[in-house]
Amino acid sequence: MKLILAEKPELGRAIAQALKLPGPERNGVISGLGCTVVWAYGHLLQLVDPAKAAARYAQWRLSDLPIFFEPWTQEPIPGKEERLQQIGRLIGQADSIIHAGDPDDEGQYLIDEILTYFHNTKPVQRVLINDNTPSEIQKAFQHLQPNERFVPIGKAAAARAISDYTFGVNYSRFFGLTLHIKGLSVGRVQTPTLGLVVNRDRQIENHVQRTYYELTGTAQLNGVPVEFLLKPDKAFLDEDGHVTDRSFLETLPDAIPDPATVRVVSQRKQEAPPLPFNLVKLQAHMNEKYGIPVSRTLALTQELRDKYKAITYNRSDCQYLNEEQYREAPALLPGVMQRLGISLPLEYSLHAKCFCDANVTAHHAIIPTAAQFDLSALSGDLQNVYREIAVRYLIQFLPPRTIEETKAVIEIPGKGSFATNSMRILDAGFAAHYPAKALKETPLSGVPAGSYRTRLANFQISEKHTSPPKRYTQATLITDMTQVAKYVQDPKAKEALQAKDKDKKGENGSIGTPATRDTILTTLVKRGYVRDDGKHLISTSYGRQLYDLLPDDIKKPDLTALWWTIQEDIKAGRAEIPALTHAVLESICNHLKEDYSQAHVERQPDREEIGKCPVCGQPVYESEKAFGCSGYRDGCKFALWKDNAYFRHFGKKLTKAAAKALLGPHHRVLEKGLSSKSGKPYDAYFVLSVQDGKAHFSMEFPKTKKKKT
Repeated sequence: MKLILAEKPELGRAIAQALKLPGPERNGVISGLGCTVVWAYGHLLQLVDPAKAAARYAQWRLSDLPIFFEPWTQEPIPGKEERLQQIGRLIGQADSIIHAGDPDDEGQYLIDEILTYFHNTKPVQRVLINDNTPSEIQKAFQHLQPNERFVPIGKAAAARAISDYTFGVNYSRFFGLTLHIKGLSVGRVQTPTLGLVVNRDRQIENHVQRTYYELTGTAQLNGVPVEFLLKPDKAFLDEDGHVTDRSFLETLPDAIPDPATVRVVSQRKQEAPPLPFNLVKLQAHMNEKYGIPVSRTLALTQELRDKYKAITYNRSDCQYLNEEQYREAPALLPGVMQRLGISLPLEYSLHAKCFCDANVTAHHAIIPTAAQFDLSALSGDLQNVYREIAVRYLIQFLPPRTIEETKAVIEIPGKGSFATNSMRILDAGFAAHYPAKALKETPLSGVPAGSYRTRLANFQISEKHTSPPKRYTQATLITDMTQVAKYVQDPKAKEALQAKDKDKKGENGSIGTPATRDTILTTLVKRGYVRDDGKHLISTSYGRQLYDLLPDDIKKPDLTALWWTIQEDIKAGRAEIPALTHAVLESICNHLKEDYSQAHVERQPDREEIGKCPVCGQPVYESEKAFGCSGYRDGCKFALWKDNAYFRHFGKKLTKAAAKALLGPHHRVLEKGLSSKSGKPYDAYFVLSVQDGKAHFSMEFPKTKKKKT
């Protein structure tokens, strides 16, 4: 019997369907034609908890650190024991095995660890499936490879898992004990990500607004007025590239020749469609356009792939495609457009830059498949995700946008130059069907290229002010996690981080993986280190205090760079798992020697202030049932209860927005769409007053404007 071991049920069933196995599914197993398909449910094994491995570790003690086992054994994940034993029995009955884990290092590790757990000695082949459609699965099974070629990739993932667990167990216990904080969490990727948010927030808070100046002037070119902006030489700019000396600009017009020589140059450019999505780009896009959390986008893509077979492998970090996808597109895309209910003038002869074998790493970009399903039957979010993926692929077969860029320059020797430019669309190309960056077109676009003699006049000095950087959103933070090398000061660490992504277009020194980055964001919020206000991610006081206390090499991405080089050695077969785990252990041992006895962190997480208490003036915070005064320990009983009888009587709820308005300077909130006894609609103000320290409400009607006679 040939045993095919898949990573998850959806893939296992898809394989059985593609191979046309006749047997029915029994207890999660499908057999026939000498094959048996069985599947895991994600990871079935986990590293043994230290308390189970040795009873003394059940109690947290500094004297027990560092905690490390070699080898670090595995145990069944609770609730998955029966499935694991079932797979073990099938491995024992098999003549050979086909490894059908996801085509990445985690998928390799997930199946390999099962085979290792049962001490398998049967021959194992590897199948790499990116697309769960029958035709693609059949094609993948025609290119089976010896699993031995891929075992080192799985070892690298195992080394990372053991190292991250060792890192978390020891640092969480160490800092939890020394800082007297239960539930404290420190992670190799989590903590540097927290650092991104902390540092960004401090940049915003510490920003000192500075004034700078810009100089513009107007010249007649070919009979039309054109505005020019001064671009001074570097000698006249501050470190931010601004002019802060107004007197320099005031005297500059005297240095301009009269008449001045203006050089006009025009150039045609072609702007290619944006590349197809990888997971991070898709998560950022869905968050920005639809407000969908990055974790939900991952879940939605997983459902599209597993349940509907509608898209290719979803956890990809690549935005490029193979030439094979280019050849298959004419057969695939008409069906995709029909499903979407759109018709685009695709030109299959166009060879977009996304089709490049050399730029495809372990996976290719996320694109739609040929699977048949009813798009209208899917939820709104699923439809939106599929539509964005599909349309981004469709536009690869639309022509580029053709732009004419016209530049005009007046050189001012020793001072700089006056310059301006204009962008004119000659052919919208793909942008006729897909949003593209807006372009600034001015009268300059109508001026023929050449040299002109004219007078620069109508000078104006504008006062400008510097702005702080923007707060992180889920979209911008997850994007920055793919480009973290730009924040690294150490040249060697920066080089190593960049080398990690040398074959990945769109990533430059990243931390985390496509599969884990959303989890990192969720953990930061769950632990109280970062607050998500619905729009921005903001570091809490608790998160900042913790971050400040941690050693530099823990909270910077430099360690990721160092340990990545060891992982690469493991992947290449030049090193084994202990090379990484011992490096991590050495770092841990060095920090265990440090004294944190005087350190203190205030555990109370930040809360959004709803307003000031009208009784005692202390902050009002939201709880599960009310918006209550923080001075309750001092005897203040003021609260705005969410289940408010007055609001309920009129069919309304006391929302957070309403609470903020009631606690504002006017103590009132406008409620619209109220209904009289006769059914007539009306609007009214609910007005807050305080009697005996408690909230009371009354109604006032908006003043109506009298008609002029």
